[in-house]
Amino acid sequence: MRLLTFPGQGTSISIPVLKALIRNKQTEFNKIIANNGPKTNELINYIFRNPASPGSIAVCSNLFYQLYNLLERQDLKKRSQDYLLLGHSLGELTCLSINELFTLRDLFNIANYRNELMVKYTEKYLIAHRMNHSTKFEMWALSSARTNNLPLQLHNLLQQMRSMAPTIAIANVNSIKQCVVTGLVEDLEKLRIESQTRFPALRITELTNPNNIAFHNNNVLRPIQEPLYDYIWDILKLNHQNTTTELIYPIIGNLDGRISMLVHHAIERFVRCSSNTVQFTSCYDTINSFVPRERNKGKTNVSISMGPGNVIYNLVRRNVDMESFEYSSLATIEEYHKAHELPKKTTTTTTTTDNDNDTTTTTTPSNEDESNELPQDKI
Repeated sequence: MRLLTFPGQGTSISIPVLKALIRNKQTEFNKIIANNGPKTNELINYIFRNPASPGSIAVCSNLFYQLYNLLERQDLKKRSQDYLLLGHSLGELTCLSINELFTLRDLFNIANYRNELMVKYTEKYLIAHRMNHSTKFEMWALSSARTNNLPLQLHNLLQQMRSMAPTIAIANVNSIKQCVVTGLVEDLEKLRIESQTRFPALRITELTNPNNIAFHNNNVLRPIQEPLYDYIWDILKLNHQNTTTELIYPIIGNLDGRISMLVHHAIERFVRCSSNTVQFTSCYDTINSFVPRERNKGKTNVSISMGPGNVIYNLVRRNVDMESFEYSSLATIEEYHKAHELPKKTTTTTTTTDNDNDTTTTTTPSNEDESNELPQDKI
């Protein structure tokens, strides 16, 4: 089994790294452009000009996957049960695009529309509470190596602080030692005071949030779900994909860590999680629960973290019990393909000639793949 992971909206694109990759893999990128249509060049040029755009990040991640696909020398569709997809927040939308439900341009449009909805409803919340000119939402990462379960302990603290800091929500549960919160800046400052005395060796990092979005804060962003859901389904109808029921590659949902095999389940989980906490630790639990089963079958388990960036690679490497590879630059891509090749099965045929008892042995590669059933309790 191979786990393919995709980054979220907070991942920055290094334009020099991307340009170097395209330059050195020009043959492959020419094929990618041919497969996706001539307007793919327009998207790539947009990425160069707008590396922080959600649409740029989603499309860039998809391009890394398509490059991986070309370089793997095998048809992934024939091995669909060997691949499991995991995206972090926006990366879950990239997972849907990998399932060929919509085009690169559609992926770009959906990612940007989702961001526009989040900006719109964050502003609406501030206006409704008459705070649009006096405050803003910020996003902080909290980490402590000395806590047993920081997200749970932080959740309990926020429950106690609900009356004095009502806007704070846990946006991402990235590990038992690290999570991200969003809230109005004055509420976050109250949390800083309370948490410093409760959590040993706590480190707080104020994250970049240029549009001051209340990421994954259901009190603020719950209204984005219906228009986002309708927008995605309208695109599927235009692409004649609205009757497609099963995914090519299963997706682990950030909402609850469960595996989606069906298109409507995967879309619903993505939309709902766009305004709820990213439960990434639940995703680790799902993966780690059936990795031993795969090993018992004699199968190799690896994770490949698509670029841009290496944030998800580092999270997966530390929390998932499988060999991990970064796939985000020319150097890491060449390292992966040099160090790791999938074993090919062989069949041996021995032919004996009656006249002289000569034997001829022929060894040929076999394309047969073993089935890989996903655990039903996680679906």
